[in-house]
Amino acid sequence: MSRLLFVTTELHPELSGGAGVLVDTLARLLSPTREVEIVLATTEPAEPDPGRGIEVHRVEIPATGFRERSRALSDALAAIARPGDRIEIQDFEGIAFDTLLRRHELDLTRCLVTVRFHGPYDLLAPAMDTAPDDWELPSLMEQEAYRMADLVLVPAPGHVRTLIERYGVDADRVVVAPPPVAPLPRLERRPSARPVFAVVGRLGEMKGSQDAVAAALALLEEGVDLEVRFVGGDGWSPTTGTWMSQRLGSMIPNRFRGSFTFMGPVDRERLPEVLADATAVIAPGRFESFCLAAHEARRMGLPVVLPDLPAYEGLLDEHTGALVYDRTVNGLAGAMRRLATDPGLQASLASAPIPDPGDPLAAYATDPRPRHPRTQAGLATAAAQRMEAFMAAHLPPPGLRRRIYRFLPSDWLHRIRFLPWRLQQKLYDEATWHEELVRRHHARVAKQARERVEAVQRRIAAGDFPEVESPDVTFVVPVHDDVRYLGETLASIYEQTHPSWEVIVVDDGSTDPETRSHLEALDWPRLRVVRHETNRGLPAARNTGMRQARGRFFVPLDSDDEVEPTYLEEMIAALEANPRAAYAHCYARLYQDIDAIWITRPFNPYWQLLGNGVIGCVLLRRDAYEQVGGYDESMTLGNEDWEMWLRLMEAGWDQVLVPRVLFDYRKHGISMSVRTEARFEEGRRMVRDRHRGLYETAAFRACKERWYPLVTVVADTTDRPHPEVEAVTSVDGLLDTWGKYVADVRGLEEVPVDLLLEMAAALEDEPSAERAVTSGSPPLVLRRRWSLHDPGSGHAGVVAIPSPQPGGTGSLPDHLPRHGWSVPADAGRWGVPVQRQAPEGSGPRPAPWGGEGHAPKNQKAKPSPRAPPP
Repeated sequence: MSRLLFVTTELHPELSGGAGVLVDTLARLLSPTREVEIVLATTEPAEPDPGRGIEVHRVEIPATGFRERSRALSDALAAIARPGDRIEIQDFEGIAFDTLLRRHELDLTRCLVTVRFHGPYDLLAPAMDTAPDDWELPSLMEQEAYRMADLVLVPAPGHVRTLIERYGVDADRVVVAPPPVAPLPRLERRPSARPVFAVVGRLGEMKGSQDAVAAALALLEEGVDLEVRFVGGDGWSPTTGTWMSQRLGSMIPNRFRGSFTFMGPVDRERLPEVLADATAVIAPGRFESFCLAAHEARRMGLPVVLPDLPAYEGLLDEHTGALVYDRTVNGLAGAMRRLATDPGLQASLASAPIPDPGDPLAAYATDPRPRHPRTQAGLATAAAQRMEAFMAAHLPPPGLRRRIYRFLPSDWLHRIRFLPWRLQQKLYDEATWHEELVRRHHARVAKQARERVEAVQRRIAAGDFPEVESPDVTFVVPVHDDVRYLGETLASIYEQTHPSWEVIVVDDGSTDPETRSHLEALDWPRLRVVRHETNRGLPAARNTGMRQARGRFFVPLDSDDEVEPTYLEEMIAALEANPRAAYAHCYARLYQDIDAIWITRPFNPYWQLLGNGVIGCVLLRRDAYEQVGGYDESMTLGNEDWEMWLRLMEAGWDQVLVPRVLFDYRKHGISMSVRTEARFEEGRRMVRDRHRGLYETAAFRACKERWYPLVTVVADTTDRPHPEVEAVTSVDGLLDTWGKYVADVRGLEEVPVDLLLEMAAALEDEPSAERAVTSGSPPLVLRRRWSLHDPGSGHAGVVAIPSPQPGGTGSLPDHLPRHGWSVPADAGRWGVPVQRQAPEGSGPRPAPWGGEGHAPKNQKAKPSPRAPPP
């Protein structure tokens, strides 16, 4: 089992805090069965307890600044963690935020990162009589950490609903993981003639200490004689700025002081002695994640009085020895009155069954897989954008220096970077030269966009776009409550070098007045606006447009994206040259929030089952679209294009890749594409559920053997020596095959299958290596196919295999060019980074993700995808 890292800012006995007690206890309980280490993030010196026998990594973080503390921890954690670790981080103060936000950068994508729910700020604030005004930022960080985490561990079942409904965490990502409850002995009760109500735990506003005093005073005023006994350390009252004991003392009139006892902290071993005469234990906390004191009281056979909080749902009620009240002081007083005056109720609750919160170690019995990297990235992008919006909304008003920057020439702003660092830092107090440069860049881009649209409108006025009776292509542009970028989208269509096209804009039930008035006024030639009365979703909007289209081909283009001027010219040529292709697709430029070139992998049916490798803005053949029935209108959460590509593949259609950057994909805000990435795993399940035949175990594995075997060999015969090894008889035959690794074994008496599989396994363990070689003369060489087809793949290094097996008489070329495997030369003309979808995946034969997968009852499994050779 993998190593478990507990990450905490508290640790018993080194540093106080309930979270620290929990970490210490869990670490001790789990260490006999798995490797456990603790990462203690603190500003205070803390020598690890040598008696624990568990390694503690002490990490220094700043004393102030929530973002700064979170970032310092994430940097330190990246140096400690290794791939495959399970990492559990506390939720409070948003300390987990940066670790989850920067997982890819920190190389933590293969670690299972979980967050332990203790009590987020936005739930704690209502439980206090006053709340600090700086809690908004850490509250947002905590909530985003919940959403990004692979799992959220909650201590009680009632909090599951909180995570799902309040924070939008997926239900399958919330796991109940109760803390251990000490096995305290059942009391030999010696009830006092005077009712005694014990309040166990540190004094505090959130712990409801003031409510216990107020309820008791109400009963004392009625003439009910009782004692309230506080057992626990003192705490601070943010409301009064004093210790809680002082605040509570100020509430108690002199005549009732003898009814209240403050015992201070008591060792757990002494609790049975201290509580032997108690009528009940009160747990008046306004917020609780679990309340260990209540569960320990029940273990000792004491009744408990507690509010109706999520922490107790399904665990503590009258059937398990608890009297539950409505969270008000009057409700608490009423419950205390019932117990003080009804000995029968006391006895009934005391003898009730003890609630079982569950096995505290069950959540650690198995380690689920981390989220898919695409889901991690989508969730992190959404979190970063919400954080940026929050920070922008909380910026101070422009200061004098910021206003001065607006009037400085750009070359002066650039010179600021050469000033001494300390002087730069002073300028950062109110504004930065970099911020002003960014503002000017956005202003320049907006001006260029306006000029493009105005240029098109001048051409429209000049009559450059006569109506076309039978256009070759119909662009379908769905719109819903946002026309900020529609002008640029339409301008890119009107700039096409191919002359025969039309545009259908589909208003998908917009309710925004600006959007509706803009579309009503849109009077451009070759353009029609079609309206849905209600919002039906992107797939339905595309279908509406395509059903009213006149073109032979369709282009689904979102209203914030653009196409390059030669898009139609090049895509139509490719599609007409491939009559069995349902669609042509290309590469993309990502711009605005991200600036990069996106290179998709070569099309492979097996890879397409694992994840979409086709950019959605395709040139789609009408006949193919109509044959499969268009987009699935129930796919409203995204992946509607991927689902249709699979239906086209099942129907026997091919595709064609145009390896050029012809599509401009705007990345801005929390767009639908970001939300789709964040829900990638859910989207995969939806796709699988609609294509169970493809993902049924036998069909899925047959598809892999056909389209992605582990090894392809150039041999003297095409006989297949093993399900994971295919054979061709010439080097050119490698252009029609897909094995992840390739070798030339011509001239050998037989193919050394076992050795080739061993060499492939060695390369799987060394993903940066280019080849594996034996010690034979000449050596047998197994090469990575990606590096064979693409000399710019970046792979280097050799894995030595201790085998004397020699190679054959043939050899592979240094480079074997293949369509779609290399980054096109023109990708550099934008001067931005190139991102690419790797043209390889895991080599070993997997089970279908999401389970083994079975065809529905009474439905035969469909055959593996059929497509002609590339």
